[in-house]
Amino acid sequence: MRVRVLGAVELICDDGTVQKLSRTRRTLLALLVAARGAPVSSDLLVEELWRGSPPATGVNLLHQRIRDLRRALGDDRRRLERRANGYALVGADVDQVRFEELVERGRAAAEAGDQERASLLFDAALVLWTGSAYGGVGESQMIATEAARLDELRVVAVESRAAADLALGRPAAVVGDLGPVVQDNPLRERLWLLLMTALWQSGRTAEALDAYQRLFRLLRDELGVEPSKDVRDLHLRILDGDDPELAPTRTREQIVPRQLPPVVAAFAGREHHLSMLDELVAEDEGRAVVISAIAGTAGIGKTTLALYWAHRSAPRFPDGQVFVNLRGFDPCDALDPLDALGVVLEAFAVERSRQPQDIDGRAGLLRSKLAGKRVLLVLDNARDSEQVRSLVPGSPGCVTLVTSRNRLSGLVAEAGARPMELGLLDDAEAYELLAGRLGAERLLAEPEAVERIIELCASLPLTLSVVAARAATRPAYALADLADELGESRLDGFGSGRGDLRATFSWSVRHLSDPAARLFRLIGLHPGPTLSVLAAASLAGISRVRARRLLDELTEANLLTEVAPGRFVLHDLLREYAADLATTEPDSVREEAQLRMIDHYVFSARSVHSAYDPHQSHLDATEPMREGVAVEIVGDSGEALAWIATQLPVISRVIDTAVAQGLAPDRIVLLVGALERLLDLQGRWIELAALAEAALPGVRRSVSQGGDPAGLGVMHRAAGAACGRLGRVQDALDHLGRALGLATESGDLVAEGKTLHRLATVATASGDHAGAAAYAARAADVFARGGDLIRAAWTTGRLGLYEALDGSYESGLRHCEAALAELRRVAPGYRSEGNVVATIGWIHQQLGAVDEAAGHFEEAVTKLRAAGDLPGLADALGHLAETRAALGKHEDARCARVECDAILAQLG
Repeated sequence: MRVRVLGAVELICDDGTVQKLSRTRRTLLALLVAARGAPVSSDLLVEELWRGSPPATGVNLLHQRIRDLRRALGDDRRRLERRANGYALVGADVDQVRFEELVERGRAAAEAGDQERASLLFDAALVLWTGSAYGGVGESQMIATEAARLDELRVVAVESRAAADLALGRPAAVVGDLGPVVQDNPLRERLWLLLMTALWQSGRTAEALDAYQRLFRLLRDELGVEPSKDVRDLHLRILDGDDPELAPTRTREQIVPRQLPPVVAAFAGREHHLSMLDELVAEDEGRAVVISAIAGTAGIGKTTLALYWAHRSAPRFPDGQVFVNLRGFDPCDALDPLDALGVVLEAFAVERSRQPQDIDGRAGLLRSKLAGKRVLLVLDNARDSEQVRSLVPGSPGCVTLVTSRNRLSGLVAEAGARPMELGLLDDAEAYELLAGRLGAERLLAEPEAVERIIELCASLPLTLSVVAARAATRPAYALADLADELGESRLDGFGSGRGDLRATFSWSVRHLSDPAARLFRLIGLHPGPTLSVLAAASLAGISRVRARRLLDELTEANLLTEVAPGRFVLHDLLREYAADLATTEPDSVREEAQLRMIDHYVFSARSVHSAYDPHQSHLDATEPMREGVAVEIVGDSGEALAWIATQLPVISRVIDTAVAQGLAPDRIVLLVGALERLLDLQGRWIELAALAEAALPGVRRSVSQGGDPAGLGVMHRAAGAACGRLGRVQDALDHLGRALGLATESGDLVAEGKTLHRLATVATASGDHAGAAAYAARAADVFARGGDLIRAAWTTGRLGLYEALDGSYESGLRHCEAALAELRRVAPGYRSEGNVVATIGWIHQQLGAVDEAAGHFEEAVTKLRAAGDLPGLADALGHLAETRAALGKHEDARCARVECDAILAQLG
């Protein structure tokens, strides 16, 4: 029997059923558990059970309840012991005990510096909770005291997990975890400190500052005090623009990236190479090492060696370990040097929008970030020297491990990298690998079969690992039979290498269940680099639960690796093999799977967009979602932005694949349309321009074949908007001019209005405010004629801004006030209302009504911060600083200016 008190008090049988207990018996059980193994006197039990008014026969009734509880405990009745003048529950399986043990182990792991283990332990402890402690029982002071203690420990565990996750470089997860806990414990400053830190490190500076303001007001109004020194210091550091990676936590002095993927526990051989790596690091800091394969052999264990040494040597690099898969031999595309530098800089909390747009600029910034630090970079699967040359920092204290099928002679000659070439495992090392996976006893029982397996696998680590995975899942399976099967696969010597690998892959796939083998083939249609559970479910047209089980089966067979919870990758050779297998499926099956995959990203992006901006209504699909598609659902704007960050690389490749194969141009239009505003508001204009311009050829081809030209207009408008933000004015005007022509030709009023609005934005950025006002006036009229009242009102507000910028303050003010009134009528709480309020404030500022202007800017800052509109927020803060200074509020002005500058820096 199991006892649950972390939630409603329950007695649970082995089969998971819950024993039916009366409220009094549940209270009795709770009292005994709350004593934590100590005896509870009969008098106290009677007093607590009947809440200070025990009946005359209370002791007799207690004995009866004890007998009933013993019957409910069944075979565990002996754990309810009679002690002197009372009773004790001894050695029972109680979730409270497990919770406290896990928390204590988590604390020990954190103190020892093992933050990964600490996070896992705290997480396991918190999973045990299903509600408030000791729920569903009678009133009892003893129970209430114990419940309060546990609730406090629960919050401590949440704080400790957050601190560990921050130390591991996972601020986005911390933001999601802490939101509801902060709401339930609003006066607990430690939670606010962690939340502010996580928001700051996630690049959400404005939200971190807003969190401080909320805490400040709460403490002032409720307690008449100000935040603690730790919180105030963090606030000042954010305002001063300090590096967010140095934000304080209770576990480490600074936050560092810990990105090394997991590595197999049963590592075998390579002792000579491990020793060489140790010596190279010891003798020459700032060294780069190139780990290549003899004769370019794939599957020889380059990555495994690099990661095993990296994990073993991680304590030597206290400032971080960064892992980048360069995908040099990926059948789709390799990571170019500019993007690779971007990935590494993001690991050190430099947002893409804050990075230089050229290789030399990013390389210089990386060298600056790593100066004086001890960091390990693992650059996996490099194609050539050019791909990695700019990534090697060469700073004393930093080490770079590069793996490649090629020798990268240029990097060795020019950057002084040390070469290290891997050959095949010898027989002893191959035997050690199999023993680590299968156990020495199993190998000793069939020595001839083991010898034959090693020979058939040609001592190649990848093939040995695949075979070992198959044998491990069938412990009763004779190794001799396994060797016979391998022989039948004609794996007869190393020979061509890749042919033998494919034979091993084929043998392994044949032993999968039919559904898992089908999923593996369909995964070959996914462009990567990572695959989520929901994407796999969509490819196969199955449920999420079913997909998870099949992915687990593929992982057990060593055909797939789970690099993060719910995210999987394939070895590049396995991806290539899966893609080959996919060609054996009928054309109709392949096409339907790819269309479901595209729909997964399209409708997930729409869902994410809706969570971020529910007032936008331009995402109507031309047809319903295909059957069998699983869609990502997010809860708020923070989760939406996290999804964007992880899925953008995949979406980019999905678009490239769709364009190359002429698939679903209408859905690609929807995908870019769903992402446009999210990327725009976050300043990710380079990515937006790249996505739109990559999609244009496919959409253009579709139009030439009779497709709907409206989609071409969407692509040109998105590309034009991004180019305008990036200062590529002529490109922006070219794209937007084509979009406007398509919209007017088709009579699409919504598309025409949106394009006119974008043209107004480009015009005012170029200083042509009169031209911008003309575009905005046309846009407002078009939206009104099309019945889009929200956009009509919003664009009227922009018209007021452009008129004011051109010196027509009175007309501008009238248009803005009319726009604001209409927005509040048709769309209360509209996300961009703050921009109109800011414009009204600016006009008052120009007219000399500084006090009134300051009030509008205060309101605008609050609204824009909540909306996540970083460009608008920075603008409003800048003007708020000006009005505060004019009113003599110099310290308040400084705070607004510093926050404004921080956001502008973040936006690049």
